[in-house]
Amino acid sequence: MENPKFISSPKEKQFFITLREKVFHQLGYNNAKFGDINFWAKGIFWCLISYISYSILCTTQNQLIFWSCFLIFQISGLLIGFSFGHDASHNTAFRNKNANQVLHFFSFLTVGIDPLLWGLRHLKSHHLYANVEGSDIDIDKNPFLRLAPSHPWTKKHKYQHIYAPFVYMLALLHSVFIGDWIYLFSKEYYWMRKDVATHQLYLRFFLFKIMYFSLVLFIPIMLNNVSIFFIVATYITTSAFTSLLFVVMLVGTHFFLEASYYECENNELASSWAIHQLKTSCDWNPNSKFARFLSGGSNCHAAHHLFPNICHTNYDKINGIIEETTKEYGYPYHKKTLINMMISHFKHLKKMGENE
Repeated sequence: MENPKFISSPKEKQFFITLREKVFHQLGYNNAKFGDINFWAKGIFWCLISYISYSILCTTQNQLIFWSCFLIFQISGLLIGFSFGHDASHNTAFRNKNANQVLHFFSFLTVGIDPLLWGLRHLKSHHLYANVEGSDIDIDKNPFLRLAPSHPWTKKHKYQHIYAPFVYMLALLHSVFIGDWIYLFSKEYYWMRKDVATHQLYLRFFLFKIMYFSLVLFIPIMLNNVSIFFIVATYITTSAFTSLLFVVMLVGTHFFLEASYYECENNELASSWAIHQLKTSCDWNPNSKFARFLSGGSNCHAAHHLFPNICHTNYDKINGIIEETTKEYGYPYHKKTLINMMISHFKHLKKMGENE
């Protein structure tokens, strides 16, 4: 992994100083950093929905009810990750770091993506160098989609804006069965794992996977008389729908038509860290309470990238400050509806599918 240096102009430095002063004046840093009653109420709500549906699917003999409850279990489990797990990875749920790690572990249990490995790549790579080739793992080349101008073009990419939804439906299953194992064992990602003891990585990884597969497959098989084939098919199909929801809420926040993409020259990036976040992030429906409730604040992507150490339930109080300050200094702030963001994303895919 490359660790490029951000080059800040005096104006860019002053912009972020001004923005921080305004935000912390509005919130009070210590009061805003950790989870409040809204944070806990929302997370507990999704936990109740997830595990009530789970208790029903484990006892029903009706296949339609079983499949429907499994879908609700999976989707609400994903929203637990958005509501609790994401903040816990940034240590903004509790004041205690160990408590955040415990919440992070269990919040990802219904999703199946290893929380420790996800947290390492999310914090060490993506949050520092969004959309930077060779530095942001989330923009790594993949065999199906060309997401950045630096990626090689092949003939199949001409149609990627058409087949992308089918790829997105496999995203979670790919992470559970392939991606996590690559991040754990590949020498290419040693830089990401090196600060965590090997025995801790392996113990937490295999404990998590055992608990996950017990929850989503072994327990339903043992407790329910529905056929094993139907249970496995239900797991695969509901994971696909959950994956599509996950991607719809997130993929356009960095891969949209107006986003900037970077390849390092002389190991430098020609802007400050804060301006880089603005150039590579897109908000969708940031002023919608329902959108924030559903996405865990991921719809307020500029706020999250600029202030990752503030609990997401406070983003609604600072979105306007970010928009106002960017206008004042003449820097970009990308804001769209969810539909327009996804339209922009598919236009970006179509553009990347052209043989330049």
